[in-house]
Amino acid sequence: MSGESAVIRLGHDLVRNFQMLPREQAATEIATHIAKFWEPRMRHELMAHVRLGDMAMHPLLVAAAEHFVDHEINRGDLREASG
Repeated sequence: MSGESAVIRLGHDLVRNFQMLPREQAATEIATHIAKFWEPRMRHELMAHVRLGDMAMHPLLVAAAEHFVDHEINRGDLREASG
């Protein structure tokens, strides 16, 4: 078993589900899913991994997390089903 945190493992599951989309669309879909379904503590843990430069994180997961920093999530999308 790897030392990967549960939050990163869940994030990588999302990456696998959305990676067939164009990069920016995939990042937006992942960020929207995280905003809709993850508890605040999970989002904070994800952001801590980003801030620490966790090299185990998939670049698409990092790109999705950047949406939280840039506040690029469309709040209207949060009411619709993701994926």
